[in-house]
Amino acid sequence: MHTPRHRRAPGASRRTATITSVLAGAVAAALAAFLATAPTAGADDTAKPRAETASSADTGPSAYSPAIKRLAVEALAAELGLSEEEAEARLEQLDGRTRTAVTLQSALGSRTAGTWLSRTTGELMVNVTDQAAADAVEDAGATARMVSHSLPELQKVQTQLDTLGRIPGTSWAIDAANNSVTVQVSDDAAADPRADAWLQKLAGYGDTVRVQRTTASFTTQAFFGGQAILNAAGSGRCSSAFNATDGQNAVVITAGHCTAAVDTWTDGQQVIGQSDVVEFPGSDYGTIPVEDPESLDPQPAVINQNQLQPITGATLVPVGSAVCKTGSTTGTTCGVVQAYNTTVVYPEGTVRGLTQTNLCTQPGDSGGALFAGDQAQGIVSGGSNGGCNQLGFVSFFQPIDEVLQETGLQLIQ
Repeated sequence: MHTPRHRRAPGASRRTATITSVLAGAVAAALAAFLATAPTAGADDTAKPRAETASSADTGPSAYSPAIKRLAVEALAAELGLSEEEAEARLEQLDGRTRTAVTLQSALGSRTAGTWLSRTTGELMVNVTDQAAADAVEDAGATARMVSHSLPELQKVQTQLDTLGRIPGTSWAIDAANNSVTVQVSDDAAADPRADAWLQKLAGYGDTVRVQRTTASFTTQAFFGGQAILNAAGSGRCSSAFNATDGQNAVVITAGHCTAAVDTWTDGQQVIGQSDVVEFPGSDYGTIPVEDPESLDPQPAVINQNQLQPITGATLVPVGSAVCKTGSTTGTTCGVVQAYNTTVVYPEGTVRGLTQTNLCTQPGDSGGALFAGDQAQGIVSGGSNGGCNQLGFVSFFQPIDEVLQETGLQLIQ
């Protein structure tokens, strides 16, 4: 039996609360999604899905194909209490505001303490710690907000919580809108015998830490029957995310808790390949070298029900932006980015540096693709356990940049 190659988990350093160093290298990278869904019985195996032309922008975070754009608009309208016309206008503004956020984060560095989109106006908000930085933000057409806690201060607190926190069903991330580190505590975690002492330690951080309660625990979401990428040895299913290359061979990127559990994968008709890289816990990504790329035919797009969403880059969008994911259980669903650099304690262990959203994921979606328009964002890791309709539902994604940086892979163009 093939033995997966386990790599050391990366160090604790992660992206900032919003826009990160990935943008320097990964903005220009073209990404592709793997066509791994098993065909419907009786389907023409030679037929190729029809690629739709993006309806909003030539390229960028608002460049969704028409069908997926409708889902993104509906999700944004529901989240913000807007009409669909207002939500569509917000989406059209996202490209320019993302570019401004990238430029300001690069220029100001730690003099900013997070960027996000205002829920009420859609404006790009930038936390700053000095007047010169505020002036630069205003000159760039964004809105500056003077805050008490700098980004390095909040990052230090988050690092300390990473050391303190070992209770499954908890998570924490820098919350730019509240200029704090927000900690989510599930009912199961609150019932843990260690919880009282842990919460008392959190109280000692004052207003730099904000505690929220949630009803559901957090779990990885994989391995129930169905189609997508399947365990060749029997039951077990995940979703594939993006295709990459090591310079010679095609490689499927998926979730690490998937490659940790399965040795050989198929698409329902033929073998894809054997699990190689396993990064879980710590991070949550894995790779599957493709045995026969000519036959499997990896494509530069995300697919759901024969509809293609082209993926051309990897620009990270600000907190509050609309994003969508495609997975083998729930298909394409959309929501908004709630936080970056989130630490989550799963039953299997702690994973750091995740993107947090409110979009629906369920078991079997693990390893699926997160994207904003034609810009790749990450890989489905996990989320609230027990369904998507519960109050405070959250989902978590492994950012794609860490995968490329740690493995040296390049996404197929």
